[in-house]
Amino acid sequence: MVEANESTAEEQQLPKWMDQELFVEFLESDFADLKSIKEFQVEPTAGKGENYTTLLLRASFTLELNDGSLTRTSYMAKVLPTTVSTRDFVTTWKVFEKESNSYANFLPDFEQMYREAKKEVTFGPRYYKHSKQLNEELIVLEDLSRRGFRNVNRQKGFDMVHTKAALEKLAQFHAASAVRFELKGPYPETYDRNLCSTEDNFKEFREQQSKTFVQSLPLYNAAHMQKTIEIYSQQAEDMFQAYAPKIENEFRVLNHGDAWCNNFMFQYDQEGRLRETYFVDLQMSRYCSPAQDLLYMILSSANGDIKIQKFDHFIHYYHEKLTENLTLLEYPKSLPKLKSLHQSIFSYGDWIFPILTVLLPIVLVDANENANMDALLGKDGDEVGDQFRNNLFHNARIAQHLKEVLPWAHSRGAFDVVKTS
Repeated sequence: MVEANESTAEEQQLPKWMDQELFVEFLESDFADLKSIKEFQVEPTAGKGENYTTLLLRASFTLELNDGSLTRTSYMAKVLPTTVSTRDFVTTWKVFEKESNSYANFLPDFEQMYREAKKEVTFGPRYYKHSKQLNEELIVLEDLSRRGFRNVNRQKGFDMVHTKAALEKLAQFHAASAVRFELKGPYPETYDRNLCSTEDNFKEFREQQSKTFVQSLPLYNAAHMQKTIEIYSQQAEDMFQAYAPKIENEFRVLNHGDAWCNNFMFQYDQEGRLRETYFVDLQMSRYCSPAQDLLYMILSSANGDIKIQKFDHFIHYYHEKLTENLTLLEYPKSLPKLKSLHQSIFSYGDWIFPILTVLLPIVLVDANENANMDALLGKDGDEVGDQFRNNLFHNARIAQHLKEVLPWAHSRGAFDVVKTS
């Protein structure tokens, strides 16, 4: 799920256990001539409405080297939020376990496979594995901003250039993951689902989110869909907690799982041309059809003018890059057909509803003090929660997108109800 900022005074409290000693082993590795740490500072990195489930911190250092000179560096530290309610949720999801495993084991394997095929591909920031025994969750990564990487404005979304860059990076990732599966066998069971909670703690949240969404449909010229979508919402599965389907002969890959615009970072040359694309936040990866990542990324993050108009073009472009990289990496099975990929996108259409009711509104909402997990999960009648939900669905930006996406989704049968006896 998208991540959001901790916005209250209590939430902004930094973890007391995070001190400079945690980073000494990384500093000594990066600076062989390190003499001493002169300054150390930890601060939150995300603005309001940018992070929802974890706390992302920047640990900044001023260092003295053996020759007496000073230099600066920084690392990104991902930790559990300080609010008890959100900590409890996130802990049960096993997201730190999955993300650490992906950074430590899978990404290095994938990148090595490309090197052996004479192609340099890097997927994300350098991962720093800590050796200390901690009672807290911690992931330490390279601070990509030091190399000029940055996000695209989430409310503007990806233009054609950035959408294709993100699709190509996903295709490289998916291709390597498919080949690795054939070489080394299945991924751990935690990769069967995006979130691995043993209890469904989001039923009330889904009901409130769906209720507000259905009530808002007239704003999107979709009042005629209210009854259909209301009935569909009552039987819709929570896709974030759902197990990946086991479809015979389906082409499957390790999906990023949370492939929205804030989880892609871009580097540019001196003329402003796009040079490199990385992604971050591998906490929700799931092994299934790439249709999941494609629906998730295009519908949440492509600019509103192109996400539907160019949808089939994007799938075709992705398929070209996927098969190109599968061939490069000597995938031992038949290459997936474009037709089969489109069929999978229809089969995975149940992702459309949570993308439109949970993800896209959060991507497009204005930054505000209530853009946090507590407000998002607020009960019906809770003033802060109700106001935040209204902000999510009652604004011109979301209306513009949904006026395009809803007719398209409806015509594809995305809200068809499966009748049970």
